[in-house]
Amino acid sequence: MQPPTSPIIVKVVEPPVRGLGLGDTILNAVGLTGALAIGALVLGLVLAGIVILFRRAQSRRMSEEAAAQTQSLGLTPPAHQ
Repeated sequence: MQPPTSPIIVKVVEPPVRGLGLGDTILNAVGLTGALAIGALVLGLVLAGIVILFRRAQSRRMSEEAAAQTQSLGLTPPAHQ
């Protein structure tokens, strides 16, 4: 006969879960806000470039006759001579 064996108990210890603290939350929010701000800045610059190029091309296409049909609003003061 075999003597009674005692059971082997294995305890699995999981590593502690690191929660998001206030500093981590603020850092994540600033990172997201910064990314959105940079994206908006780049998009604004691209759209401004497109508008400027379009207006330059449009003014080049305007013929002298079309330019003669436009009327100045007189918003700029006359140049001193």
